[in-house]
Amino acid sequence: MKVLALVALAFAGVVHAQSHVLRYTPPAGVFKSSIGPGESYSFNEMNAQVQVYPFRSFTGDIAQAFQRTLLRDWISPMDQEENVAVAPQFQRTQLPGADLVIAASFSENRAGLARPHLRMLIVAGNEATIVDASAGTTQSWQQAVPHLNQMAASMRVDTARAPTPITGKAGQAVAGLYMGIKPKYMATMVNVTGSGYWQNALHYYLFSADGRVYRAYDQLETPGGRFDFDAAERRDAMNVGRYTVDGGKLYITLNRQEPEKIVTELPKDGALVINSISYKKQ
Repeated sequence: MKVLALVALAFAGVVHAQSHVLRYTPPAGVFKSSIGPGESYSFNEMNAQVQVYPFRSFTGDIAQAFQRTLLRDWISPMDQEENVAVAPQFQRTQLPGADLVIAASFSENRAGLARPHLRMLIVAGNEATIVDASAGTTQSWQQAVPHLNQMAASMRVDTARAPTPITGKAGQAVAGLYMGIKPKYMATMVNVTGSGYWQNALHYYLFSADGRVYRAYDQLETPGGRFDFDAAERRDAMNVGRYTVDGGKLYITLNRQEPEKIVTELPKDGALVINSISYKKQ
């Protein structure tokens, strides 16, 4: 329990949000993955990982929801817990710039093995983010704890300045269709949590000159060089949004209901990097 209390102060990183940003320095000896939303890190020398999810807006009593459900539906499908062995233990702590921080420690029983977890809810204003750490075995968890604790000193929440609206010149420089290869979650026919798998697939971002953006897997057709963003928003709202350029950075906001924010470098020589994936302009 003492170790878990220390880990509750141990996570940090850089995840951009609607009006807040969580800053952190990832631990040494990890591999950064582009699977899923936010930032995902896997330790190289142990079976352990940590995910930092994007800030998103919420309504209602988020603390109560977290203590009731662990906000499991905020977690990517492959990392969602199964069969929580005993009641989670909750601890409130503090973080610079945050209004509320609650850490939940628990274990799940997966295939007869105890899988330790520590999940943190970080709230700032009407937005919240989740930091989720887990390990495949108790031994791996014990090895990971010191590395996670080293992250504590750098962890804070800042207020992010809203970027300026897109200008015609900046929009023309970004506009176009970009293609990359990104892991895609494939659900199986078996109705068991975690029974799916990840498979590499084509992934596209389409930017209009007036600041609109759409992303999709597998194929994205633009007949005659045109694309109906309004129709795309009606059928697939979570993957439609706006973008702008500010301070030499590209700011992308997707999904108006639960905004997902991406901040990255501007395209260079026809290449755009988003969440460690390189997209080539078509």
